[in-house]
Order: sequence, then structure tokens, then C-alpha cells
Amino acid sequence: MALRKTVRSRRLGKQLRRLREEARLSQDDLVGRVNDDQPKQRRLSTTHLSRLETGLARITPEQLDRVAEALQVDAEHRKTLEELRRRADERGWWQEYADIVSQDVEMLVEIGEDATTARSYDNAFIQGLLQTRSYAEAVIGSARAFVSPINIDRMADMRLRRQERLSDPDFEGLTAVMSEGALRTVVGGPDVMREQLQYLTEVVQRLPVTIHVLPFSAGALPGSDNFVLFGFPHELDGDVVYVDSETAQRIYEDRQAVRQCTYMFDAGLAQALPARESQDLIRAVLKELP
Repeated sequence: MALRKTVRSRRLGKQLRRLREEARLSQDDLVGRVNDDQPKQRRLSTTHLSRLETGLARITPEQLDRVAEALQVDAEHRKTLEELRRRADERGWWQEYADIVSQDVEMLVEIGEDATTARSYDNAFIQGLLQTRSYAEAVIGSARAFVSPINIDRMADMRLRRQERLSDPDFEGLTAVMSEGALRTVVGGPDVMREQLQYLTEVVQRLPVTIHVLPFSAGALPGSDNFVLFGFPHELDGDVVYVDSETAQRIYEDRQAVRQCTYMFDAGLAQALPARESQDLIRAVLKELP
């Protein structure tokens, strides 16, 4: 039976691959070192290592110990690797929604649970991590061709549960860049929008959230896709980006995609208003609502 990739199995695989590459070992070289003097039934195959590095295979504690020893991994990092191995198949609350969302959306939630930082860029709607329930229901309901009406409530539940991560002690912060258009588009009617904008003025006071608005006066936006860049606690993890475009939602881990989205985020942040002026603009838009 094929194993499902999880964020932790992918992180474990990515860290092991980078450690192997830093040691300038091929997969065959590493397998040779790990299997030295080991009986046949306890050996690690190159095929298994390859699947392990992509998050599609699991590894026993003993095998991980031997791999870490062959790669000369220090004790502290070994603890991190073992924690990822142990939790790779841990069932998360997000799996309750697997029947109504794609695997990429499910993976998005799991990524958010492990990430310690997030940087978002949105030009169509307010970032999902900052949406009120009424606003979220209106946004989800607008996608009538893709979302069954009976699932709107559950999808809104899932979105709000994602937001709980923002208040966890080990979460360092969300920096959100959003267009003025996202603030001025009256989603769900004036009452829903009033509640949403009011929430944006309050959330920055109590959670590690910073909001920067790209005003219309900034001119052309640096990109049209909406995305979130997630950062993890260990330098070997690397960033992961979730891109939400008009046609698809995808998760990218390759350096080129992450680099491109990082550039777009940095360019947007450079054009955006400072945090205090952004709050002034949000309040001004709020006052203009009928």
C-alpha cells in the first residue's frame, strides 16, 4: 500500500538529503556506509533511501540512528530527526476534512501547523489566516462551481481552525501584504465587510501579526498570484510556498519557485505602506462603508 506524504515525512526526507549532499555522498555511498557489517534483513536499500528522501517511505529508529551516524549528525539535530520520524504518521485534525478538500489544501494546513513564520501576499481577498467567519463563508460560497453549498460551513470551520496556530507560543509571526482592492471589495455585504475590517485593526494588537497594504497609488503590483511563504525552525528545512491562483492551488518546495515568490513578496512589501499607515487606511475604508 502506498504511503501518503506528510509534511513531517517530507521535512525528514529533505533534511536527510541535504545532509547527504553536504557530506558529498551519493545515495549508493550512504547506503554502503549504513549497511556495513549489517545482516541482510537489516540493510537499507538505495530504492528505500530514495523514497525516504521524497517523503514516501518510512524509516525505523535503528535505521535512522545508523544514517545519522554515517552522516556525522550532532546529537541535537538527531533529536530533531527522530521527532520528525516519530510524528510522520501522526493523525492531524485537518484529516477530518479530507473528504471535502484537495490533498494540497490538506497539506497547506499541515504545513501551517509546523511552520513558525508565514509571509502572505494577497491581491484578491483578505488572507485566509485573517478572515472572520462571515467573510470566509462569503468567499468560499462565491466559488459555486467548485464548492458544494453543504460544505461551506465545514470549510469555514477548517479555515478558522487554521488561525489558531497564530496564537501558539512557538509561532513567531505572520507578515501579510494585501492590496487596497482586497480591502475595498465588499465581500458578503457592508455588515460582513465592516466586521472584517474591524477585525484587521484588532488582530495586530493581540497576535504576532503585521499587516501592510499596497495602496492603489503604488501602481502595478509585482505579481497576480496569491501565496503564503512558510518558514520552519531548522535551517535545513528551507521555505515552502503555497500558491493560490485562478486555476489551481499548489505547494512548491523547489528553490526556484520559493525564490520567485520571495522576490514578489519583498517587492510588494517595499511598495506597501508601513504598518501604522496601513492601519490608518483600513480605518478610512471602514468609515466609508455605508
